[in-house]
Amino acid sequence: MTGAAPHVRRAVISGREVFVCDNMVDGETVGRVGLLVKTLNYRRKEKSRPDVPGMASISEIATGQMGNNRFLQQLRKITEEMFPGEKFADQRAYVNSSLFGDSYYIHRDCPPEQAHVTALYYANLTWQPDWGGETIYYNDDYDAELVVSPRPGRVVVARGAILHRGNVPTRDCYEERLTLAYKLNASG
Repeated sequence: MTGAAPHVRRAVISGREVFVCDNMVDGETVGRVGLLVKTLNYRRKEKSRPDVPGMASISEIATGQMGNNRFLQQLRKITEEMFPGEKFADQRAYVNSSLFGDSYYIHRDCPPEQAHVTALYYANLTWQPDWGGETIYYNDDYDAELVVSPRPGRVVVARGAILHRGNVPTRDCYEERLTLAYKLNASG
């Protein structure tokens, strides 16, 4: 947090909730995570969906480490605040790294009938609006309904069944777009 009050914007897309959360992660944590993600080893092995050619670079967070990771637990707490009364179980966590020229495709993080949730954390310490990198959320008819700009420390908590696509940086950007995806299964 930069001293500003927490701010949450809620949207519903095709009957599924998405929350854009600002100022919910303290400045010290934003700085620590922002420096850490730049030191990770990334492998080009991730696809938005099985039928597309593009591969994305990720650094996987081991399943056994998720329960002990204080930052992931903070993201879980934010998720639980957005979906009070719901229970979630760890599914997967990883950091995406994309550069100009990479490709992401429209996809869902879970089947449309499931209520799983993804917390997406924008990890770059600085980001300029002209650098692109927005996340676009689509309705079930593939019409864009919400565009979320990367901002340091911003968290988006959304039902995994919402169609979405991360944009890669523009040609003017010489930074990697770094996002942490924390996927949680609805468990009851």
